[in-house]
Amino acid sequence: MLAGTILGRVDKTDPRLAPHVTFSIKPAGRGAPQIDPKPILDGWKLLEATAIYRAAGKNPFWGRDAKNPSIGQILLMSKTQLEQRVLNDPRIEVYDCGRRDVQSHIVDRRVLAMLEFLAASGLKPYVSTLKCGHSFYVAGGGTVSEHTYGDAADIAKINGIPIVGHQGAGSITDITVRRLLTLQGTMQPNQIITLMNYPGVSYAWAQGDHADHIHVGFQPLFGDSTKLKAHYDSVLKPDQWVKLIARLNQIDNPVVPTKPSKYATPGG
Repeated sequence: MLAGTILGRVDKTDPRLAPHVTFSIKPAGRGAPQIDPKPILDGWKLLEATAIYRAAGKNPFWGRDAKNPSIGQILLMSKTQLEQRVLNDPRIEVYDCGRRDVQSHIVDRRVLAMLEFLAASGLKPYVSTLKCGHSFYVAGGGTVSEHTYGDAADIAKINGIPIVGHQGAGSITDITVRRLLTLQGTMQPNQIITLMNYPGVSYAWAQGDHADHIHVGFQPLFGDSTKLKAHYDSVLKPDQWVKLIARLNQIDNPVVPTKPSKYATPGG
């Protein structure tokens, strides 16, 4: 940033509040959401303080030494940039139909950023489902799947290790989920579904039909359409459907008599 660049302007504020600055990061690209900058700034500050990467007198975050973007830079990329990276990143494998979803700009930028985030973290994902090939509704319930909006991805392998048969504490699935749990702000998923529960994390839960993949979903962004958002919020979420079905199974079926009672009158 050049010296003299205007960062903000003084505006009127609530007299009850102390003078303050509202600061957020907006990635490149039309319609990109604002992102809480704190996790990114904290990470850069910590790395700058340690200066571990300065052994050779180089800084990989800026200038000619920055051969590869940092995770913070990846999360700020535009949707177009992320689409190209995902399609050409040898660390990310996407099924053929899913690649067409990405090429057709159907997939949400948060899903794309999440895949690059995993790859940059040393967890190379194989994506088995995006929108193409997934049913409109969530299995076992009437709620619309996040896949329908292009806001979700199913990951069947990490680093070539299949999710099926590799779940539980310390497994590759557990390592991946715990890495996803570090995402914050608008990059935080609202669905991480496996066979494992994570106490205290409302958006990560176990579901029996997720033995062979990790489902990562994000809440659809409806922009200024409050009507669409209200409709989405009124629909039961997958974990709520699971609880509802479990509760219904606990209710005894009513006993319906097969013979008329003594109070019945003969039909005419």
